[in-house]
Formats: sequence, structure tokens, C-alpha cells
Amino acid sequence: MTHADIHPQHQRLAARLKELRQAAGLSAAALGEQLGWSQSKTSKMENGHSALVLADIEQWLDTVHADEDVRAELRALAQEAGTRVRPWRNSNRPDGPSQQDARARRDATTSGIGVYQSEVVPGLLQTPDYARRLREIHSLLPAAEIPASVLSLMNRQTVLFDESKQFDLVMTETALRWRPGPASVMLAQLDRIAALASLPNVRIGVLSRETQERAEVRPLHSFVLLRYDDAPTTVEIETLTAEQEVTDPADVKLYEQFLAEQQRSAEHGPALLALLDRLRADLSLSTPG
Repeated sequence: MTHADIHPQHQRLAARLKELRQAAGLSAAALGEQLGWSQSKTSKMENGHSALVLADIEQWLDTVHADEDVRAELRALAQEAGTRVRPWRNSNRPDGPSQQDARARRDATTSGIGVYQSEVVPGLLQTPDYARRLREIHSLLPAAEIPASVLSLMNRQTVLFDESKQFDLVMTETALRWRPGPASVMLAQLDRIAALASLPNVRIGVLSRETQERAEVRPLHSFVLLRYDDAPTTVEIETLTAEQEVTDPADVKLYEQFLAEQQRSAEHGPALLALLDRLRADLSLSTPG
């Protein structure tokens, strides 16, 4: 993450934490030692490269003996920074090659990733043809950038084979029934999902159409949960024009609970493979002989 990627409110809060540490005569290592944190966590917080949650900030303020005026100031900044919106620019689209490379670097720092996708196959599971056609249909990327974007996505998917990380992905049957191209593209995509579901650290669930129709299964927009060993979990939500990042622990907890609910309702293992077989059969019937 570059400095330009960090929301101004987050930058101000991180900078104030660093100022307070320095004013207290503490090194980053010394402050981390007093709090029982790794130096990496301390550095990420004051450089703006980690979510800044109120509980951690309060501990930081206790350690540097901040007065009530300073505490009120930083609490207000923390509330403002709890949900950040980063607008996309024409040169900085979420599915552009540079952004895919940035996400690959980000993914490598996580301990695991959770995904809920209600519209399309999650990017980490997409085949090259599916990813290319999705960008041709649904992306604002210039056509000349699409091949590089797809290649960057394929390189990013290698993180799935890092067994030190856990991946929890849920998608809807509706997402799997949407076809960005001929049936052959979707048949290959279904095979890809089945293959990746066999990885020991990848848990793929699909909400069947019948399950989706039950009243107790709540619909929601798609999102990504990024989990870290030495930093709080964050949630990312993409819109057409911006990326929203949620870091407030109470809000993040709601997304964690929602993903867990969907996993419990989704098809896994043999039931997942049977559902994928039904989708293949439907695609074959819809394809002219």
C-alpha cells in the first residue's frame, strides 16, 4: 500500500499516534514491548498500513500518558476513519493490472481471506476466460489493459496454494448461473471451482437456489474479509466508483457473523460437487447439439 492509497483521515490519525510516541520519548520497539505487540504491528499502525481500532488506540494513549483533550481528538479521528471510502480513478480501476498486483501483495500479508459473492464467481477462483469475458462485459478498463489484468489476477491466485493461510469463500448458485460467454467458459469455470475446493486450506460453499429462496437466508452485497495475525480484520466492499473499507470492530464482527451464517447454509464437499454436476447438466442441455 502506498501513501496515496491511505485515506487522509487515516493518515492524520496514524501521524498523531507517531507524534505522541515520539513526544513520550519512546521508540516503536519500546512502545510495542510495553503493549505486548510486535514491532511490525506498531510500525504498521503509525504508518497507516493497518486498521486502527479504538481499543488499540486507547492502549497507545495510556502508554504515552495522553491527556483528555488529546484522547478526545484521537477518538474523533478514529470514528471518522472507521469506515473509509477510496474513489477509483481512471488509471486506478479495481480490476486494473496495477491494482491486481497491489492486491496480490496485500493478500500475501494476510493470515486468511473470507469472501461472500452474490453476483459472479470470486476473482480468486476465476479461470482466465471467465475473467477476460467478465472484464469485457462489466469493466471500465480499456480493452488494451484487459490481458495484463487477467494475467495479474492469475498470478494473484497462487496465494491459494499457501497452506499457512485459510480461505473461506461463499457464492450463490445465482452467481454460477450467470454466463459471461458460451457454455464452454462456464463449464471450465465449474471444473476450476471443483478442483480448488479440494485444497485443504480452501473452503468453498455455494448457496443453492432453494436455500437462497428460504426466508431465513439473508441477501447482502458482496464483500471481502481480510484477516491478519498482527492487525485487526478489515472488510472491503467494491462499488462502481469507489472502494469502501470497514475497520470498526463492531461492524467487522457483523460481516464475520454473516459469512459464518452463509457457510453454514451453503453446500460443501459431496453436496457441492453434486450441485456443480447439476449446473453442468443444465449447461449441456442449453447448448445446441
